[in-house]
Amino acid sequence: MKLKLITAVVAATFASGVAAKDVSYNNASIGWSQSTFDVDGGSDVDLDGISGGLSFDLANNWYLKLDASRQSGEESGIDLDMDLATVNLGFKAGVSANTDFIAELGYAKSDVEATFGGISSSEDDSAANAVLGFRGMATDNFEWGASVQHMDFDDSLTFLNLEGRYFFTDTFSIGLEGKFEDDVNIYALEARFDF
Repeated sequence: MKLKLITAVVAATFASGVAAKDVSYNNASIGWSQSTFDVDGGSDVDLDGISGGLSFDLANNWYLKLDASRQSGEESGIDLDMDLATVNLGFKAGVSANTDFIAELGYAKSDVEATFGGISSSEDDSAANAVLGFRGMATDNFEWGASVQHMDFDDSLTFLNLEGRYFFTDTFSIGLEGKFEDDVNIYALEARFDF
């Protein structure tokens, strides 16, 4: 009996066509981001730059999400540039009136270039990208998000992602996001426009 009840609850959650009230999957964002890398020897490398994203609601419970960032910095006379982009197909299901469960699977690409004394070296990498988590509205003006993200690069990364967003109007908000991993922390402050 317990197994049937658990199965019914899980099936109802994933079959639900109702998304959380006012959680938008149609939006565009732009902002500033900073990454801190903990390198061998105990020192940190800091990069900062611009970030942006697009999200489109597709049929039923599906959406498409694209994110990109371009960051740069200098460490010990070495100029560093890093580009990171992800493209994910996402699934959403309402678990309450104010909260959605999200699952995303897609592709991530990174490009890192180091320049010292006019000599450049670059490295490209690509990976599978997976996200599991929740999004919801705590109040009419405050959206939150929490998820786990895994990028399967040569050196795999697993982030805990936390996000808070305040809506000044029905379509404009400012959000603060943090991605936390053992050796990498990424912070972003973004303006988002819902459509």
